[in-house]
Amino acid sequence: MQESGFKKLANTEEAAMYLNLKKQTLYNWRHKRKGPDYIMMGKLPMYKLSELDRFIESKRVKLSN
Repeated sequence: MQESGFKKLANTEEAAMYLNLKKQTLYNWRHKRKGPDYIMMGKLPMYKLSELDRFIESKRVKLSN
């Protein structure tokens, strides 16, 4: 993973590993405009680690109030 200033970024392969997904899943989600937000760095989609964490948290299933 790269560090850009104070923001840590992950490429598609690293983001897929972080989320325990296949790279193809992220490709498909980007094409369908779903999944975690990303940043285009030239031609490369990059994911902020904080955004990946936010995405994970958004999938939480609460079992009680």
